Amino acid sequence: MPWTALRRHGELLAFLAWRDIRVRYRQTVLGVSWALVEPLAGAALYTLLFHHLAGISAGAVPYALSCFAAVLIWTFFGRSLRAVMVSLVANSGLITKAYFPRLILPLAALGASTIDLLCVLPSYGLLAGYYGVWPGWPVLTLPLWAILAALAALGIGLTLASLNVRFRDVSAASTFLVQAWMLATPVVYPLSLIPPAWRSWYALNPMVAVVEGTRWALLPNYTLDPLLLLPGLAVTLICLAVGLTVFSRTEHRFADVI
Repeated sequence: MPWTALRRHGELLAFLAWRDIRVRYRQTVLGVSWALVEPLAGAALYTLLFHHLAGISAGAVPYALSCFAAVLIWTFFGRSLRAVMVSLVANSGLITKAYFPRLILPLAALGASTIDLLCVLPSYGLLAGYYGVWPGWPVLTLPLWAILAALAALGIGLTLASLNVRFRDVSAASTFLVQAWMLATPVVYPLSLIPPAWRSWYALNPMVAVVEGTRWALLPNYTLDPLLLLPGLAVTLICLAVGLTVFSRTEHRFADVI
């Protein structure tokens, strides 16, 4: 699909992203504050289970802070992946009634999840202030890790969204997919628990580099292994290329089968 077509529909993209945010939090008492509930509740639960009960440590950094940094970016990825995956089916009425670049729908879903991430970020500052642990200059790289998480979610989500138009089992399996993927990513446990002999294969998970990069950005004196970055980046770019290819080759049939 020509990227010039997307630029011509920029206003529609912004409108749909804003609409997704309004629909998500309409008629809720807490409104957009619900964006905070999932990462905060998740980090609190994981701290109780894995730190206090299982005895997993994050080294010199408080476990709750290390866990929340990882959960924060993982929640963004998980929400983005699910939103992109169901974006076509959720807008089936729009697809069958009007023509526009279909890629706008998953991009709008991704934009809405990005707004959620921006709402959650200040809560990390409050938690860091509570522990008196402040990030250093690597915090400037935080947008880079968010972009990599978004690209991974978009690439994989586009393929799944295309399949979900015909096979609704895909969206039904999304919850299990995200949960299983989280366990395969160092979110609730440190990377040091992975045996060194396995890490080259482990790094093929694109979210390993994203989570480790986010911790490096938000936690002081955190060591980031640069060898983790290349495999994850390569897999992310491959997934994005595959997703865009599958999407572009099937989008002309969306209105007929959705």
